[in-house]
Amino acid sequence: MSAFNIYDESYYLIFPDYELEDYDIDLTPTQYTANTHWKFEKLNFGIKPLTFVSDNDNVDFLQQDYALAFNGKNFVVTKKLKELLEDGLYGSQFFPAIIQDENNNAVEGLWALNTFDDLDCVDLKRSQFFMPGDGTTEIDGFAISPHMTNYRFREDVFDAIPENERLIFQVGNTTTGEIFFHQKVVDIFKKHNIKGIRFFKASEYHVGDEFNVF
Repeated sequence: MSAFNIYDESYYLIFPDYELEDYDIDLTPTQYTANTHWKFEKLNFGIKPLTFVSDNDNVDFLQQDYALAFNGKNFVVTKKLKELLEDGLYGSQFFPAIIQDENNNAVEGLWALNTFDDLDCVDLKRSQFFMPGDGTTEIDGFAISPHMTNYRFREDVFDAIPENERLIFQVGNTTTGEIFFHQKVVDIFKKHNIKGIRFFKASEYHVGDEFNVF
């Protein structure tokens, strides 16, 4: 395996901390939200906020100044956290969001990451991944993307984009579409003690690590 480059060491994956007992950090989108295609189409401001349901009896944790909740790869943040992150987005924007608890109480003024473009930046020569064993590269005209086991990045792609324009991005040309966070973002999360998340450096991550208890 080739040596790591600076980008392998600079970016992290972030997953829910399944050991957190204070509250459930996962969200379920409403049918309205799912119908907006917010995970792959750019939304226009002026439509209704995205809405999600939390599995908690209450959503008091979202009343904090700095908090985050997940829906799959994407996430929802409080206003103050959004203000610290919004200048570093690639191919995405923050969009107004509302989260309800099981008792129909709601927290408004939140912001969901609306992703609409990804970054094809994986170095397949140094990464590990699965493709069909029979050599198939497409099905019914659709290209088959590699199913990643770990991630190594192409320096040329990142070198061409100013760092402050790619602090958070969704990776392209993979089946997983993971969202990566620069060390600078991780530092923000740690500084403000964001609960319920775990960090994995790209150079150290192997698929499934997020389910291991250390």
